[in-house]
Amino acid sequence: MRALIGGLGPDWVAKDDTEIPAMKLGALRVRVMAAALNRADLYMLEGTYSPNLKTGDVYPAGMEFAGVVETSSPLAPHFPVGTRVMGVTMGAFADYALCDPRMVLPMPDGLSFEEAATLPVALATENDALAQAGFTSGDSVLIVGGTTSIGLVAIALAKALGAATVVATTTSADKRPAMIEAGADVTVDTSTEDLATAVLAATDGRGADVTLDHIGGDLFSHLPAATRVGGAIVNIGRLAGPGTSLDLDQLAFRRQRLIGTTFSVRTPDELGDVCGALHAAVLPALADGKIRPRIDKIFPFDRAIDAADRLRSNEALGKILLSFADGPADEPAHRAPIANFFGSITQLGYVVRDIDASIDGFVKCGIGPWFLLRNVQPENFTYNGKPSGMAMDVAVANSGTMQIEIITPVNDEPSMYRDFLDAGHEGLQHFAYWSTDYQDLYDRALAAGFTVGQEGQLGGPTGRFAYLKTEHHPGTCIEISDLGGAKAQLFDYVELAARNWDGTHPVQVIDPAMLAAR
Repeated sequence: MRALIGGLGPDWVAKDDTEIPAMKLGALRVRVMAAALNRADLYMLEGTYSPNLKTGDVYPAGMEFAGVVETSSPLAPHFPVGTRVMGVTMGAFADYALCDPRMVLPMPDGLSFEEAATLPVALATENDALAQAGFTSGDSVLIVGGTTSIGLVAIALAKALGAATVVATTTSADKRPAMIEAGADVTVDTSTEDLATAVLAATDGRGADVTLDHIGGDLFSHLPAATRVGGAIVNIGRLAGPGTSLDLDQLAFRRQRLIGTTFSVRTPDELGDVCGALHAAVLPALADGKIRPRIDKIFPFDRAIDAADRLRSNEALGKILLSFADGPADEPAHRAPIANFFGSITQLGYVVRDIDASIDGFVKCGIGPWFLLRNVQPENFTYNGKPSGMAMDVAVANSGTMQIEIITPVNDEPSMYRDFLDAGHEGLQHFAYWSTDYQDLYDRALAAGFTVGQEGQLGGPTGRFAYLKTEHHPGTCIEISDLGGAKAQLFDYVELAARNWDGTHPVQVIDPAMLAAR
């Protein structure tokens, strides 16, 4: 796959033969469609930023993406294969990325991959900052650095969560309309206007309840005067530098809380909590269109350095993106995912040469009673798509909720049972999934690329079954079976009999006509 690698020089190194990341316990693998640049990506190249997620001095670059789940995780059943997602992970600048499901979010309908890729870091950071500040609906919010890509998201987020007044700052007069578009009620050009005076005028002389600062530097010293008595100031970014002067008397007399926050030092558990907090109110607001992303420019993979230079120029208004939608040069066919849509195994099926001897062996293991049907010939039975007159002896019994089935073919008509025995096998031949919506399961299996080896029905159209060509151990395959009609009644009776079995009458011979359609 294609990937950008950091730590090998002043810029990322593009590679087109990187190994697709191997699966790890609990992780999702995502086919990346778009990835967004962050200041943190540049700081990592400079060596001044080393988040906990970074894997070493040489590292897979990128930390924010949108794409499609390519390999699911049993620990994240809410993200099945094919789910459109966005999230945070190291290695996002690649065709495939391995992700912690806790840092992955579902993409709302109506968003493109490019739009979605602009949002995860900003939404998680700003929502967490508001929460730390004690923001509640009706508060006024001052956003310093409102024309940064994260600042524009902060404006929209604060309004979506119920801020009464949002004041946002810039040093570029021509960028003020972008802040109004994002939802700001008042904009301030701090290169020509006094910040405290403008904020007090917008808040009836009180000052902002919450101030979110993305700039730092000299401007930071003006924030206590622009923030109300008892308010909170949260420093998120330091674009103007980490150094500042601060009148501590003013901070103390105004009884303000000063909070510092950053993504970089957080553990995966902490980042998972921050991303998870978006589900309650932020994702619904995004789905309702109350938060709209802003894209500055989209670059193809082979122009990643141009994208970095665009971010360095400070001319961007909105997020800068890399597109991976054109896919890797060669998508291996064997990488096609298989989703677990079958459900839980309900039956283990054995094919043997001597059904009576096999029943006796299971009885000695405490499984019974057995219901034996002789010379059963399924209706409409086909083998590899052609009609077959296959007949069989069949016995079923339960061990708890698991049904055990034993089959012996009694003629030479073609079937997968006969293939199994002719290949020298004997024993477990299939495991079965039962469904009350057989047609849906059948259609999904075929759509996923499975092939039917044999199929037929027992007891009419509500007793259909199909064996799929899915060998894992030699000869074994998947059966899907319709759980309806007389067959369902028989299976219920078999389970009930096993539950109450006292060891007597271990074999009950029943008439195959019992399965006839009713």
